[in-house]
Amino acid sequence: MKTKSSLMMVALAMGVFMMCVTFISCSTDDNPVYSDVPSVGECVVTKGMLIINNGNYYNGIDGSLTYVNFIGDSYTVQQDVYKKANGESLGGTPNDVMAYGEKIYIAGSDENTVFVLNIRTFKLIEKINTVQEMGSAEGVNPRALEAYGGKVYVSTYGGYVAVIDTGSVSVPPHYESCYKVGSAPEGMAIGGTTDADMALYVANSDYGYGNGSISKISLANGSITEIKNDKIQNPQQLAVVGDVIYVLDWGYYDENWMQPQKDAGVYVINGSIVSKVVPDAIGMAVAGQSIVTYNFPYGSTKATYNVYNIVYGSLDTFTPTGGTPIEYPCAIAVDPNTGQVCIASRKMDPDTGYPNYSMPGYVNVYTGKGQFVDSGSFPTGVEPHAIAFTYGVAKLQY
Repeated sequence: MKTKSSLMMVALAMGVFMMCVTFISCSTDDNPVYSDVPSVGECVVTKGMLIINNGNYYNGIDGSLTYVNFIGDSYTVQQDVYKKANGESLGGTPNDVMAYGEKIYIAGSDENTVFVLNIRTFKLIEKINTVQEMGSAEGVNPRALEAYGGKVYVSTYGGYVAVIDTGSVSVPPHYESCYKVGSAPEGMAIGGTTDADMALYVANSDYGYGNGSISKISLANGSITEIKNDKIQNPQQLAVVGDVIYVLDWGYYDENWMQPQKDAGVYVINGSIVSKVVPDAIGMAVAGQSIVTYNFPYGSTKATYNVYNIVYGSLDTFTPTGGTPIEYPCAIAVDPNTGQVCIASRKMDPDTGYPNYSMPGYVNVYTGKGQFVDSGSFPTGVEPHAIAFTYGVAKLQY
């Protein structure tokens, strides 16, 4: 997850789920009816999981979109759903995916394109070419997506964030404004203590050269504040609670430009105080009051996982148990509606002992306590990179 909303919003979603659990358990209908608008006697449910796969540019393997349907008696997996629905590829290195409203958004990095799809059919609604819209320098390589208040925010390696009005996707120009942020922006998050001070926070990675920062964009007036600290060198993902920022930072690379690990982890920024709360982490997912992380440094033979409680400030080990073992984690997400933890993995090459970057990967699903969910292992495309969820409304039957 990538996380696609602030912790405040995630906690709200979890509250809705917990409110509905009792009623679902009392239903005598195994096939609840799904509609679009919740009302009395209805409940938000998780309908499916979207996995964006990078592909492998060097081996000529295009990226793809995998969909796992959670509705029914058993999970069903649909591979390459964009290509099947539209007769064309997503192209090279799609980097992020998000479901928002009635649409799916995909950031196609190599294609300089934001793909907008129908959430039910995966049919293409619109292609937004960020270079054509924003400029050849400003719009290059869209990376990450965030949404709030009917707007979709897109970060680009040109050092900008574009704002797309979702109500007028098919009316050029597709974006209504853009903001200059830091070098090589990646993940984003929304946070604030009141509606008046809601802000978009942007992780500026600086390509891992060590001069990372965080941009804070006021959603009220568009003002931009840069947050810098010596401990924040290569930020990748963010989560925000009020005005407290949690940052996944990849640290810095060694002299051979290998896997970033030195000083990697999750940092908390609370005003002028910056401290590391999860050591040794290169992947992060957030839901409710928990941050779940994984770490698999270059040359290691085993991944490690942790869970950090933001309320109590406690750090514990998270242990995925059962099912097909995770060989080489490469993405993680937590469904805020169920609390289930989804971990994507590459497959190891038995001949080399290293991950195979040209083979399809897989995703495992675990409970919040780390227990493998029955039948909860799904094949993906090559290089699964980001996970998102789709939701619906169930009419409860008594």
